[in-house]
Amino acid sequence: MAYLLSYMKKGEGIYPPELYPQQKEQPGFLCDLEHSMHLAVSDDGKMFTPLKNNTGILFPECDLNDGVIKGTTKTLIDPFLLRGREGFFVIGVRRNQNAPDPVSTGSAILFYSKDLIEYEKFGFLKLSDTEIRRPRAIYEALRGLYTVEWETDDGSTFRASSGQLKEVFDKTEARRSIQAADDCGVPGAIPGSKIEITDEECKRLKSWFLPPENISVNVADVEGPVSFEDLPPAECLYSDGSTHLKPVDWDRNSFELINQSVSGTYKIKGRIRTRHWPFPLEISAVPSGTGGVQGLEGNVSGHMSDPCVIEYKGRYYLTSSGSTNIIIRASDTLEGVFSAPAKVMYTVPEEFGKRVGTWAAELHIINDVPYLFTGICPGEWTTVEAAVLRCNGDIEDPEAWEAPRFCVKPNGKILTEGGISLDMTEFEINGVHYVMWSDRKIHEIDGKIYPAPADIYIAIIDPDRPWQLISEPQCIMRPVYGWDRCQTEVEEGPYLLRHGKDLWVCVSGSSTGMADLYTLGFLRAREGDDLMDPAVWKWYPWPFMTKESVPGMFGPGHNCFIKDPDTGDDLIVFHAVPHKDGKPLGRMPAVRRVHWNSNGVPDLEMTEERDLKEEFREVECVITVR
Repeated sequence: MAYLLSYMKKGEGIYPPELYPQQKEQPGFLCDLEHSMHLAVSDDGKMFTPLKNNTGILFPECDLNDGVIKGTTKTLIDPFLLRGREGFFVIGVRRNQNAPDPVSTGSAILFYSKDLIEYEKFGFLKLSDTEIRRPRAIYEALRGLYTVEWETDDGSTFRASSGQLKEVFDKTEARRSIQAADDCGVPGAIPGSKIEITDEECKRLKSWFLPPENISVNVADVEGPVSFEDLPPAECLYSDGSTHLKPVDWDRNSFELINQSVSGTYKIKGRIRTRHWPFPLEISAVPSGTGGVQGLEGNVSGHMSDPCVIEYKGRYYLTSSGSTNIIIRASDTLEGVFSAPAKVMYTVPEEFGKRVGTWAAELHIINDVPYLFTGICPGEWTTVEAAVLRCNGDIEDPEAWEAPRFCVKPNGKILTEGGISLDMTEFEINGVHYVMWSDRKIHEIDGKIYPAPADIYIAIIDPDRPWQLISEPQCIMRPVYGWDRCQTEVEEGPYLLRHGKDLWVCVSGSSTGMADLYTLGFLRAREGDDLMDPAVWKWYPWPFMTKESVPGMFGPGHNCFIKDPDTGDDLIVFHAVPHKDGKPLGRMPAVRRVHWNSNGVPDLEMTEERDLKEEFREVECVITVR
């Protein structure tokens, strides 16, 4: 047997106000992240290993229909997990961030799960007419009933019975009989329940929520004669049961000493080849006078937000967010593109605005024509609109680029009347060309700006005029969980990752003002689905990469994907924030291999240390000649 712990975290941590003045307006906002159900597993029931890097797995959905422009972020405290008559239940208290939720006063919120991976809201269980805390429940098989206990705001404790957790009866004031878990060794944890789970349930949880680690390497034996080029790769096995093939640099001198015309068994040695991506990546300085960042002190060469790399006709091109000038770096190699000279390809004319800026530039090739999708911001951030530039020739020739055209709906009007559109991306599925972007309404009341949440939209475009939508835009996701509403309620930066028939769209969420809190999540659909139907897009309710994912990399987000030219692996290119002496240094580019877990889900947290253990790097191949 194994053990599973449910818990929440204190949620009171704050960043130094001199670094992040935004928090003065929202003290304690980290409850959006920490007041959720976290899980940890153990073999002995004493010391537990946090799942998902000690971040939340179950978050209640916000209320977008309460008359508040941004909606109300909901949090979950006192989560208590139990095995029910069928499946699992979570009982806890829903709140409005750090305040009571008047909609559910005196009620416990319940979630149901059949597999401990995904949870659905089960409803509310009315327990009191006043605020409650620390609700707990167990299922008693002999009685065929649930026992429910809770505390009220005056410190009294109560017990009742329930048949299906829809209502309670036999309510009485009583001392606690259902105890919370003891200290579990998890930093910052406020324990809820500890339950026994099967080894199979534990294995499934780990496959979803523990970063896989390399546990062994296998090299297949081969029969000779064999050419040097046909020597096998190494197969790496990981803790979740997934595998990954890696190239090997075999000892050519030893191989050439083998006389493959003579029967026998021969061995040659090799070393598994790996690619090292330092963080932060060194990037070239922008040309002087272009309004970009010239560099930082120390060994960090400069800022870069929203990096996007594509390969086209043997060249690699890097774009990002910038100033009035759209800058492209180009190189014959993927490694070289970050330090390649930064060249101005287009300067947005002053007619677009005196404080014009360009946001999140992405190159896309449509019917063999290069296009640059970007956002053009004539002044304040509340004015940015998606636009497209077409290239009539060489990408690296500034004279080849046409003036930007703002993206328009089928009726010719801009995408977001009374709002903004940005971070547009493009992809083609079965001959149909789609765009996705972040769309946000902006309300002005009594001279003050009130932005609504930023949502993700999809539409079909004319591939010969990709700024022209030929379908009405459809909203396919909104920020609804604490982790993608923390400090700002934003979804942005969509980018497609294809894997077989699966269509994964990575989306950046959460704070845009406090860069450390940026996160990445995933939408998922299948090839053959009607992608204009919001119902086919599954939004995973937990983050896939956060500031807890990899030590020293805060606020990972706004990424693209590209194939490794040597191995064909999927790589994620993103920005993150390094710290020095406790201070954030700004957004810097990073690259990492995407690992595909045994359950077919992408892992964005595969570090070099977990990817291949040092003790497995030296390998041997046995060649048998008969």
